[in-house]
Amino acid sequence: MSTPAAPDWFDSTWRLRALRRCARLPGTKTAIGLCARSSPRWRAVAEDIARWDALRERSSRGEWRRLTSYSYVALVYHRFAGELKPGQERIDIAPRRFARQLRALRLAGFRPLAGVEVVAFHAGEGGELPHRSVAITVDDGIADCVEPLRRHARWQPQLFVPTQELGRSAHWIDGEPVASWEEIAELDRAGVAIGSHTRHHRRLTTLDGEERVGEISGSLADLRERLPAPLEVLAYPNGDHDSVVCREAREAGYATAFTTEKGRNGIATDPHRLRRVSVHAQDGALAVLWKASTGEGLPAWWLRLRGPLGHAP
Repeated sequence: MSTPAAPDWFDSTWRLRALRRCARLPGTKTAIGLCARSSPRWRAVAEDIARWDALRERSSRGEWRRLTSYSYVALVYHRFAGELKPGQERIDIAPRRFARQLRALRLAGFRPLAGVEVVAFHAGEGGELPHRSVAITVDDGIADCVEPLRRHARWQPQLFVPTQELGRSAHWIDGEPVASWEEIAELDRAGVAIGSHTRHHRRLTTLDGEERVGEISGSLADLRERLPAPLEVLAYPNGDHDSVVCREAREAGYATAFTTEKGRNGIATDPHRLRRVSVHAQDGALAVLWKASTGEGLPAWWLRLRGPLGHAP
């Protein structure tokens, strides 16, 4: 089996992955088969399980384990002011809440996954990933992220910055001040990995070819000029990407690239379509543990219980 060409086990919900594993228990396939007779949804589940069973038979034990067991979740943050300005309620997390979230992750046994480890894993050089690996990523480079990231640099966070907007005002977030190059260089020295968020934080699929290439490759050139060893990873602004954007990111020299599509990442995940799950301002410790465990947003019942601006239990 060629791993890069293999299907992505993690391109599915946690429930479906659990059913695939449970299907090997006595009587489970029979029960699923009975449900599939009258339900198109269960019929699709039965077909999915059959496809993965066939692949398992063709795979060695090591190949199967690498394909289905090694994975990580990437969490994505934006602001750390705690001001909750209108329109920013979902993205602006108070520094104390951020600290509590990281403490909950540590106590639950989660291990920080550095940017270089993400790159090595998807290049096939990282070997096994520790159980409960989580990558802490931050987009935009807003000035209020500097102190929290410096304080929690041991979590090896990855900060993605729009290189030509540093030291200016964020046109995409109500004119909030963006960190300067000096502050970014200080974070780099402290152990925060600095990657690209393009040059001007523009939606890449709306640009013509020349503009898009300038945003993508120009940002990496800026980072290489200003930092000794930048993280050659791109986070698409607003998660906006398509097959052309992904190809151009790869051709520009980015080892991997992050979207804002939810889910876990495994060895067969497209390295230029990596998944992340957003952490919101109202997320408590349990909510972050759920997201770090599943790579998915909170269930509808949880959101209803919490309310629009309430806190998770």
